[in-house]
Amino acid sequence: MTARLEAALRAVRVVAERTDPTAALGSGAIARVLDISPSSASRLCADLVGVGLLDHGSAYGTFRLGGTAMRLSGRAAAPFAQAVRYALTIAAQLTGETACLAAGAGEELHVVATVGSEWTLHASADLGERISGGSAIARAAGVSGADRGDAPGGATGRIVEGTSGKRIEVASAVLGPDGECIAVVAVRLPVNRSRGGVPRARRAVEAARRRIEAVIAAEVEMTAPRPPEPAEPGGTPTTSDRAAALEAAGRILAHLATAPDSLAGIARATGLRPDRVSRLVESCTVAGIVAERPERGVWEMSWGVHGWHRTATGPTLVTRGRALVAAAAAATGTYGFITILKGIRSFTVVEELGDPDGGLVMMPWLGRPHPIIGSDGGPTLVMDFAPDDLGRLLGKRHPQLEFDALIDRIDVVSRDGVISIESIEEAGLLSVSAPIRDASGLVVGAACLTGGADAVTSRRAELEDATRDLARDLTGLLV
Repeated sequence: MTARLEAALRAVRVVAERTDPTAALGSGAIARVLDISPSSASRLCADLVGVGLLDHGSAYGTFRLGGTAMRLSGRAAAPFAQAVRYALTIAAQLTGETACLAAGAGEELHVVATVGSEWTLHASADLGERISGGSAIARAAGVSGADRGDAPGGATGRIVEGTSGKRIEVASAVLGPDGECIAVVAVRLPVNRSRGGVPRARRAVEAARRRIEAVIAAEVEMTAPRPPEPAEPGGTPTTSDRAAALEAAGRILAHLATAPDSLAGIARATGLRPDRVSRLVESCTVAGIVAERPERGVWEMSWGVHGWHRTATGPTLVTRGRALVAAAAAATGTYGFITILKGIRSFTVVEELGDPDGGLVMMPWLGRPHPIIGSDGGPTLVMDFAPDDLGRLLGKRHPQLEFDALIDRIDVVSRDGVISIESIEEAGLLSVSAPIRDASGLVVGAACLTGGADAVTSRRAELEDATRDLARDLTGLLV
């Protein structure tokens, strides 16, 4: 049963650790990776569908990441999500290059968060990308507390650099309070921008890892496990203890997604016998889903799991969100959009243009970036950022009056859950936006309904309600 559970959890990773975990993957492909028979893989996947870790794909015998897995990922990432996003966004802004965070599940490293470069020619880091051995990121992951090398001024000896083809990678380990490597933050840039780019990347990577480490330390302080209570390893199992191994493991993962805990704490929270908890946690650890922190006597979700929900968010909004946007636009007689944050700019990923205004035509925005200030969904997209952080991200590119107006609008959407804006640059347009949140609770998009001001201003309250509903439905796809 232990081997079967480990294989099942590895099957989840096979599906999840791709650049698009929502794309259908056949059970035969899963079987080849796990080196098991196709029939065994099919049965494992069916069991995983039963507990929500996988879902059926578009074709018979195919599978995609399930809602339960996305929720586990989001909850595990939640305490660190905004710090990671800010750290990578400011690193990308200061360097002009791609910033990313890589983390492991077991022995393998994948990109679990990324903010792309604004350059046309750039070095990319795609969510879900597997990190190759020997790269700067892989070598940085081997750093431990003994290698901290802290020096005056916050510099460290942890920076690792490497070149692959025409790309340079500058990386540094993100260490936990006990010196364990939890993740690796990196900046990637083309070799032809290395002269000034590498020194900037070093500074940006150092600042990013310090920001993330500070949040990790604070979270560890807040979530220290309670002292273990005496517990008998045997005893009569409760009804909850009789759960199948996969269901019981799911219960353990759901608990660890909220906070690290000791074996005794896990047993208390799940109602499972301590001896069974020990076996199940060991299987989860061998499968790479859970990591042991022996210095603190706790287990926690591997940071590699944090990437699952992020990697699934974009494809889900585009493929499943389009129909929701079209329905809302048709019902309200407006144009509909989903915008996301790309770096510190708004970027349209879904649009429904139709012809709601008697022959007037809306210019397509699909795939086009727009500055946050002046963007219809801008205040919504950046509402999670603290004003000081947002000021550093935007720099001096906007007058203080425009920045103050943005902060005021953020206050409105934070208070009301929706905001109506008469377009700054397009006379005669009224745009309403509301936040779309992912499984970590982070705002990852704006649901927008837009129309001619003369036609929709009198219906502002109706449009605000419709936009809130659209954002709620889109959020429902992600959580």
